[in-house]
Amino acid sequence: MYECDAALGEHYTYRFSAEFDSQVAAYRAAESLKVAGIPLEQIRVVRPTDPGMAHEVEPQVQGVAWVLVKKHVMLGLLGLMVGLAIAAMLVTIGLAVVRSSPMMTFIALGFTYPLVAVLLAGAVTLRPDHGLLIEKTRTTADSDCWGVVAHCSTRGQRQLAKITLDRCLQAL
Repeated sequence: MYECDAALGEHYTYRFSAEFDSQVAAYRAAESLKVAGIPLEQIRVVRPTDPGMAHEVEPQVQGVAWVLVKKHVMLGLLGLMVGLAIAAMLVTIGLAVVRSSPMMTFIALGFTYPLVAVLLAGAVTLRPDHGLLIEKTRTTADSDCWGVVAHCSTRGQRQLAKITLDRCLQAL
């Protein structure tokens, strides 16, 4: 079983996946999740060599794109403000290096800090947590096994899905 905690901005914040040897076991696990209180539209069964596996694991592609843009813009603007604030502070202090060219200080720090912030945003939105879940599910499907993915929107659903899938795996 694998757990995934997504970046903020998506409807389904947590994802769990589990691997099963047969179709019957996978559908029993999905039914157990439904009985436990997870809505059916949040449960996906991934069959071996499923051509639509990407949509089963990551149904919110628009949500991911929106989070990506939002984080880059927000962190870029924050970096610009921090860079300009530091430049203003250095000019106010009056260091010798800054006194000779205060405008270049503003340009240099006003460019460097947003660049670093946007690179940081890229690292945040790479989503290594989703990469692991997607790779695990792809490996499951490629090895002629069945997978069950639960998309949870609350912490209560998260706990419920984890307990239910753990029980299903232990029953095997």
